[in-house]
Amino acid sequence: MHIAGGLYRELCHMPAWDAVFGSGGRAAAAVAKLSPGSTLHTYAEDFESPDVTSLEELGIEMRLSPRPTAVVFAYFHPLSRPHVQPPPDEIVRQPIIHVSGNAVLRFGFLEGDAVVDARRAVYDPQTWRDPVQFGANGSVAGELAIVLNELELRSAAGLDDLSSAASCLIERQGAAVIVVKRGTRGAIVFERGGRVAQVPAYRSSRVFKIGTGDVFSAIFAHHWAETGLPAVEAADVASRSVAAYCGSARLPLANDALRDQESVNSTSPGTVALVGSVVTIGQRYTIEEARFVLRELGVEVTCPALDGRPCMDAAAVLVLADGLGDDGVEQMRRAQSVGTPIVVLREGCAREMDTLVGETAVKVTDDFASALYFAAWAAAERA
Repeated sequence: MHIAGGLYRELCHMPAWDAVFGSGGRAAAAVAKLSPGSTLHTYAEDFESPDVTSLEELGIEMRLSPRPTAVVFAYFHPLSRPHVQPPPDEIVRQPIIHVSGNAVLRFGFLEGDAVVDARRAVYDPQTWRDPVQFGANGSVAGELAIVLNELELRSAAGLDDLSSAASCLIERQGAAVIVVKRGTRGAIVFERGGRVAQVPAYRSSRVFKIGTGDVFSAIFAHHWAETGLPAVEAADVASRSVAAYCGSARLPLANDALRDQESVNSTSPGTVALVGSVVTIGQRYTIEEARFVLRELGVEVTCPALDGRPCMDAAAVLVLADGLGDDGVEQMRRAQSVGTPIVVLREGCAREMDTLVGETAVKVTDDFASALYFAAWAAAERA
C-alpha cells in the first residue's frame, strides 16, 4: 500500500508524549505488519533521523521530499486543540509529491500536497477549514473512499444533515464510499447506491486520542483498498483497531489486539452530570475544560458547580475528585442509590475516594481523556 501523509513531531503534557508520527508516519506504522513493504511518501527535514530509521526498521519504504524545518503539534492533553509550530500560515509550501499505485491512502498536508493516481484510493482531508476536493489537484482513482469526521463532512458539503451531506460528496467527488467518524458513537458508512450502515465504537481500558483518526483511515484503507473487504467490514475492523490503539498507544498493533472487544451499544449521546469543585483556578479550569470537551464530543452536560442548577435525569455522572466537597459527595451517593453509572477522575487527590464510591456502578481513572470517554460511553448506552 502507498501512503501520502505528514511526518510531524507530537508533544503532549498530560500524559507525557514525545514522538514523531503525524498522519503519514502513524498510518505507515499501523499497517506495517498487515501490509509488509508499504511505502510512505512524505516530507522531512532530515532524511537520516532516528524517526525515519525507526519506520524503515518496521519494513516501511520511505520516499522523502525535503522541507526546511520540522513541524510540531503540541497538546496540553490528548483532547485539547494543538498548538502548531511553525504556524500553518507561515509554513512554506513544498513541491507536490506524485503517488501512483493500486491502493493509495492520501492525507492532507500542511507543507505540501500529493497528486494520486490509484486503482482504489482513500482520502482523509484532515481539516474542516475549506477542505480540498480529492480531484482538485489532478488526483484520480478508479474507486474513491473519503474518510472524515462530522464537522469535516458538513463543511465539505455545506449541509448539516449527515445523509444529505454524504450524498452530496458522493455525487460531487465521484466517491464510492463516505465513512463518517463520530467519536464515541462509532462511524457511519454511506455507499453509492444508497446503502447506509452504522459501525459501533469499541471500548478500551484507557483512551489515548492523539492519532486515532490516522489509525482508522490506515486500517480502513488496507482492508478496503488493498484487500477488497466490503466497506462496512473494513470500517468495523478500523473501529476495533482504534480501540486497541487507544488502550496501548503502541504501533503496530499486537496480533491478538482485536480479540474479545466490547462495543458501545448506542448511537445517541446521552446526558452527563459533571460534578466537581471550582474553588481553585486549577479546579475551575479542569471542570470548564471537561464540559467543553464533552460538548465537543456531542454529549449534553449539566454541571451544578457552573450552572447553579441541580443534576436532573443524567444518564451518567462524571466526578472530578480534586477538592470535592460534601455537596459533590452527596450527589454521587444519590446517583449510586438509583444505579446511575459514575466515573471518577482521581489524580492523586487528598480525599480518599475508595471509601466514598464503594462498588456500585463506579469506574475510577487517573487519566482526563479516559474519564471523559468512559462517561460519554456510559451516558450513550443509557440514552
